[in-house]
Amino acid sequence: MSLESSVANVLRDQPVGRINFKVEGIAINKERMESVAKAIENQDISVEIASTGPQLGAAYSSFVSRRWAAGEKKLIGKMTLGSADVVKTSLGKAAIFHESVHALMDVNPPQPKISMHNDEVIAYLADAMYLKKSTTSISGGPLEKAIYSAAFKIIDAHQMLTKLGVNLKWTDCDALRDAIKAHPAYR
Repeated sequence: MSLESSVANVLRDQPVGRINFKVEGIAINKERMESVAKAIENQDISVEIASTGPQLGAAYSSFVSRRWAAGEKKLIGKMTLGSADVVKTSLGKAAIFHESVHALMDVNPPQPKISMHNDEVIAYLADAMYLKKSTTSISGGPLEKAIYSAAFKIIDAHQMLTKLGVNLKWTDCDALRDAIKAHPAYR
């Protein structure tokens, strides 16, 4: 199986079918994630193995505003995996899912466009739901744990793992956004 197929399958396999929510109308669900899986399979989003830094299993780079040279294939973006083994672990799959939420914002852009911090809010909620549904624990420093703790509190308070299609307001996510803003990577 190709690396692209393995990454696309992460977006199709369980627990993705149980991750279904909206924040101010921006939906994250299996059907919408299928558009990212297809973009990966069609090579509109490239997938490569390269360094993602010491803490990330996967990373996404948007190419939406990139200038292209004549004859160069116009890509939506690039998914980078720290190793081929990222697709084999629950933690790695959650990282791919998180980054695929960012890709979704390029494949199906919300109107109006959302801020980087709100993009991260949605991605961390999806990531945390993936982790909870796959009973995977996280590690990291206090700032990383604060982000996931805030995400888990929202998920629990709104019963997002038992109710499909929960529709949150941005104000429901204030504590998560604050935790994200407190992390140096998001300043």
